[in-house]
Amino acid sequence: MSEAMENVTVNAPAEKTGETKAEKFVRLGEYRMNKAIDAIGRIENLANRSVYDYTLEQVEAMFSVLESKVSEVKAKFTATKAKENTVFSFGNKAE
Repeated sequence: MSEAMENVTVNAPAEKTGETKAEKFVRLGEYRMNKAIDAIGRIENLANRSVYDYTLEQVEAMFSVLESKVSEVKAKFTATKAKENTVFSFGNKAE
């Protein structure tokens, strides 16, 4: 399947494909994770000192941003909705 056709399939709304939300999560999750793994692999190529020159500060800056973004995305999956559990009361009953 061509990449253009694959993107059409990947981005199709769940209602139109008849898949559940869980199935859509698995399909998109696998696709996006594999793209991310490939992109990280390309970053690894930058470590080749015979082709590139870089400082420790540059490397630390790259990985600081990468780790920060991963933490930010992970937090979205583990965040709880505390506001839903909040109960309001004036403290006395209306007479």
